Amino acid sequence: MALVVYWYDFICFGIVVAAYIGSLWILWRKEGASRCDDNTIYESLLAAQADGDGFVRATHKAHVGSNQLWSSCWKGVHPGCLLLTRFLSFVAMAVFLSWDILDWDASIFIYYTE
Repeated sequence: MALVVYWYDFICFGIVVAAYIGSLWILWRKEGASRCDDNTIYESLLAAQADGDGFVRATHKAHVGSNQLWSSCWKGVHPGCLLLTRFLSFVAMAVFLSWDILDWDASIFIYYTE
């Protein structure tokens, strides 16, 4: 069984690689150095960081609060815009899932789990 790769597959591969590199760059700029542009208290979203003595603790002193998981690190984004974007994404995915269920019946979930 051979895998056939067409020219447009490389475009998809390029999009995925660009998104991967972009996310790594954002993490390096915002999270890796544990710094923030403004003068507020900054808590990193990375799981483990070394203390001043070089040891990595399981739960570091500045742990991530539940409100940080829902907010943006960019202060210019209004929380309503984030809520709207997440809601529209939820609606779009619900429409696609409903479409699959209508076309393929509930047996589509067997395909998804294999």
